[in-house]
Amino acid sequence: MMRRWSGLALVIMIISGALAGLGSAVIQAQGDPDGVTDYQLNLRAGPGVDYAVLAVLPAGTGLVFEARSEDMAWLLGHTLDGTLRGWVAPLYLSYRDGFTGISLPVSADVIAAPPPQTVPGDGSAGAASPAPQVIPAGPVADMPLISVGTQSAIIFARGQRLGNNARVFTQIGECNTRSQAFMVPLGSGEADLGPYEDLQPTIDFFAMTPVGGAPNSFWYKGMAMTTGLTSLAAIDPAYADPSLCGVDQSLVACEYERVRPAIAFIHLGLYDVYWLIPGQYEYAMRQIIELSIQQGVIPVLTTFPTCGGDEANWPNEAVVRNTNREAFNTTLVNLARSYGVPLINLWRATQSLPNCGLLPGDYQHLSGEGDRALWASFNGAEQQYGFTAWNLLALQMLDALRIEALEG
Repeated sequence: MMRRWSGLALVIMIISGALAGLGSAVIQAQGDPDGVTDYQLNLRAGPGVDYAVLAVLPAGTGLVFEARSEDMAWLLGHTLDGTLRGWVAPLYLSYRDGFTGISLPVSADVIAAPPPQTVPGDGSAGAASPAPQVIPAGPVADMPLISVGTQSAIIFARGQRLGNNARVFTQIGECNTRSQAFMVPLGSGEADLGPYEDLQPTIDFFAMTPVGGAPNSFWYKGMAMTTGLTSLAAIDPAYADPSLCGVDQSLVACEYERVRPAIAFIHLGLYDVYWLIPGQYEYAMRQIIELSIQQGVIPVLTTFPTCGGDEANWPNEAVVRNTNREAFNTTLVNLARSYGVPLINLWRATQSLPNCGLLPGDYQHLSGEGDRALWASFNGAEQQYGFTAWNLLALQMLDALRIEALEG
C-alpha cells in the first residue's frame, strides 16, 4: 500500500537521518518499490533543480531509494530494473507502508548527464539551463486551443491540503496580462457570452470570492504582473517588494503565499526575447512550473502570438525576436506535456486573426484594448481581436478545470 509523505514525516526523517551512518547503495532489481511517482516527474543528475534532467519518469514509476540530500529535499534512487538512476523531489511521490528513509545515508552524488550531443546548444550564458526533457517536440500548431493536462486534479488536491482557495485564481505576466482588457470584463458583468452561455456557471463560480482587495479573481491584478516582466525576473527575489515578501522570496512565491490561489495563468515570453535566449527561458519557466506544483497551484501555460510573412522588411533584431518567440512557444508545449499541466494555445487561436491578434506594427501588444465593448463580446469579436480571443480561451480553460479538476 502506498501513502503520501506528510510534513511531519519529513521532519522526522531529517532528524533521524542525521543519526544514520554513511554508506553506498547497490543498484539491484527489486520486486517492491519504496515509492511510486504520482505523476510525470523529473529524474535529475543532482539534488537540485539546476541539475540536468536525465529522464522524465511516467506516473506510476516504482523507485528504490539509496540516499537523500542533507536537507531531505531530494532522494537518490533507481528504477526497479536498475536502468535509470537519479534524484527526485520527495513531495511528488507516494511511499510504501513502513518506509521512513531513516537509514538512508546523506549523499551529494552527481550522476553523469546524457552526452552533450543530445542537448541542443544555444550558447546560453548567465542562468543555468538544465537539459531539455527527452520528449518529442510536436509542432505548436498540432496542440489544441486548450488542454487541461493530466496532472491538474492531483495538483489541485495537493493545494487543498495546503489551504489554497478553490475559487481563487491569479495571473503572472507582463503588460498584456496587467491590462484591464484581460479578464476584468468577465467579472464585472460586461461579458456577452453569445453562443457560449454554458460558460456562465464558471463565471459565477469565481465571481463571488474577493481577492487582494478586488471583488473577485477576474478583477484582481496582483504583484506578479508588470510591464516588461520576464520569466527570470519573476523568479528573482530582487524584484519582489521586501515590505510585502519574505527574504529570498520571488514575485511568484510571494504571490502564491499572499493569495493562496488554486490556479495561475502564466503569460511570459513576449518580452523575454529582449533579454533572454531560449535556454534561459526554459530554465526560468521550469522553476515557475515546479514552484507552482510544489505549492499546489495549477499553472496554466499560454503560448503567445507570432506574426511573420513580411520579415524581409523587418529590422534584423525584430526577425531574431520573432524566431526566438517561436522557439519559446515550442518550449511551452514541451513543458506542458512533460509536466502534465494545462496549456492555452493562444498562438493557434490568433493565427487567423488580423495581424495575428497583435497591434499593427507593434508585435508586442494584443489587439482590441482600445474598445472596451469588445473585450468580452463573444459574438464574432473573438475572431477579430487578440484580447477577445484570449478572454474566451481563458474562460474556457477555467470552465474545463472547474469541471475536471476542481469539482471532478
